[in-house]
Amino acid sequence: MRSPRTSLFLASAGLLLAAATGCTAAETRPAPEPTSWSEPDRYTYRLLSTSGDRPGTGDFQVTVDRGKVVKALGLDDGHRHTVERNPRDIPTLSGLLTRVAEARAAHADVARTMLATDGHPTEVHIDWLKKAIDDEADYFVTEYRVLTS
Repeated sequence: MRSPRTSLFLASAGLLLAAATGCTAAETRPAPEPTSWSEPDRYTYRLLSTSGDRPGTGDFQVTVDRGKVVKALGLDDGHRHTVERNPRDIPTLSGLLTRVAEARAAHADVARTMLATDGHPTEVHIDWLKKAIDDEADYFVTEYRVLTS
């Protein structure tokens, strides 16, 4: 068990290293999450897509078959029409992971994923530029269920 003095020393050393390399706490990016999850052939999930000024925000029940969204139902009147206008705005779970990978490759200020114990994403947060307005994308995944034939 570390003493409080040792913990303080290690934290200080980390801050010094970050300062020496030009990083600040706000600029650090999480490392890619290892995942053993692979997208099942068929599944359903609930997606709450918030933040930013972009298509595809709202609360949706989504069904995916062989890597494609085959059904997306807006769960409230305000977002039901989002799906009708452009169902491609609703991502698959692997599509969410791809968006995070693209944001990381493009050095977005925030590109973070929370994973369930089985590896599927439960939260995705992307903010391309911290100082920009309405470029954020936050996704919350619940009610994930693999479908059998």
